[in-house]
Amino acid sequence: MSRQLKRQIGRAQGERGAKPSPARRARPRSREERLNRILLIGGGGLAIGAVILAVLAPRFDGGLLAFNLAAIAIGLLMGKAIGNFVFRRVLPTADK
Repeated sequence: MSRQLKRQIGRAQGERGAKPSPARRARPRSREERLNRILLIGGGGLAIGAVILAVLAPRFDGGLLAFNLAAIAIGLLMGKAIGNFVFRRVLPTADK
C-alpha cells in the first residue's frame, strides 16, 4: 500500500494521518562561512554576467573574457581578505 493511500485512509477515518517530522533547526554559521557564501553568490553572478556579455557582444573575444574572469577572481580574493580584516574577531588571550 502506498503512503499516499495510507494517508487518505487515515484522513477518511478521522485521524490526522502520518505526523510530519519536526523541522530541523539550522546550525549557526560562522562569520567566515557567511562571508564565503556572499562572495560565492556575488562572484558567480559577476562571472555569469561576464560570460553573457562576451557571448552577446558583436564580436566574441576569448582573451577579453579570460581577462574579465581573472579580474573577477582577483576582486573576490581581495574581498575575502578585506572581509576577514573587517570582520575579524578579537580572541581572548590565554592567561597562565
